[in-house]
Amino acid sequence: MVIEGENIMFRNVVWHSYEIHYTDFENALDDFNHKLVQAGLTINGPLFYALHNAPLEEIMNIDFYMPVEQAYVGRDTKLLFQSYFYIDDMLMTRVKGNFEVNTEHAYEKIFNYAITNNLQITSPMYHIFRGDDELQWVELKIKVFSEADELSEREVGLLEKYTHRLAE
Repeated sequence: MVIEGENIMFRNVVWHSYEIHYTDFENALDDFNHKLVQAGLTINGPLFYALHNAPLEEIMNIDFYMPVEQAYVGRDTKLLFQSYFYIDDMLMTRVKGNFEVNTEHAYEKIFNYAITNNLQITSPMYHIFRGDDELQWVELKIKVFSEADELSEREVGLLEKYTHRLAE
């Protein structure tokens, strides 16, 4: 099932970017966690990441994010900081069970939904880790807009900035 009208909203988010081979995902995640521990940060939400390129490619351009309690993070931590992280107008689906296999199916489901409903994808795919000791799942979210929707000047600027970054 794909749900429309979802968002991602957190305060005090730290993040770090990686360009890695997909087999190094766990190493990058360990590195990000190490940076969090070294910075002495207190976790205040779920780990999530943005995958900036097609999941079928071997090289991943990925940003790991973590909401924290601290309202300031020093530059010496090698982590970037945002006071607010907010994206609206997103599609969402959940992945449970065998994450490697089911994530691929979820990508197909969310992309097909966007195509069928004439929605343009305007963000990377966000993966948000959810759950507890008994049940874990991942929410996949992606920002979309209808071609019938009119973009504000700010949104056009952000899209141009994002596409320019992808082209580099």
